[in-house]
Amino acid sequence: MLRFSSLASGSSGNATLVEAWSRDHERPTRLLVDCGLTLRRLKAALAERGCTPSDLDAVFVTHEHSDHLGGVLALQRRHGTAVWTSAGTWAAAMARAVDCGATANIAAHGQRITIGAIELLPFAVPHDAAEPLQLVCRVGDARLGIVTDLGGGIEVASELGR
Repeated sequence: MLRFSSLASGSSGNATLVEAWSRDHERPTRLLVDCGLTLRRLKAALAERGCTPSDLDAVFVTHEHSDHLGGVLALQRRHGTAVWTSAGTWAAAMARAVDCGATANIAAHGQRITIGAIELLPFAVPHDAAEPLQLVCRVGDARLGIVTDLGGGIEVASELGR
């Protein structure tokens, strides 16, 4: 089974919880897509859905804008949450961070990633960010596509296609 819940969406913060259950895993796999919320707001939103930040297996950051990335460093620092993102997104994020010691697993367009019961397929999208990626999440035959912030680069992409 695969389900999702939007924890927040908009310029004040974005976060989507993806949960997956499979026979091969004792507990559900929980993936957070983006974390543009403060840790306090994230904890409250997760609590409404019956879980805590410690229940998260990983967070996938789609791009470095603060409404998608703002709470990731605090989440990793306090809960040890694994972070996945593109090399470009991570470099842009770390250029603004003050020697925080954060680490990330690097994802790439078309590279399959397995996190617990969820298989992720990141794909590139046009946006005014360093190297934005969006996702298709798969558990067995169930698929969920997550696409946010398609803008700022669409005109360029369409021009390149001519």
